[in-house]
Amino acid sequence: MNKLIIDLKALLLGNWKTILIVAVVVYLVCYYSDIKQGIYDGWLNK
Repeated sequence: MNKLIIDLKALLLGNWKTILIVAVVVYLVCYYSDIKQGIYDGWLNK
């Protein structure tokens, strides 16, 4: 169990930028229609 925690800490500390980028891409893909609609509304001042 202790080895698992050490491995997880090493994984997160070594690859936090990649994990963050993947999370942002997944968020943008999941909420693309809402983001697009918000940009259109802002552009057209609605």
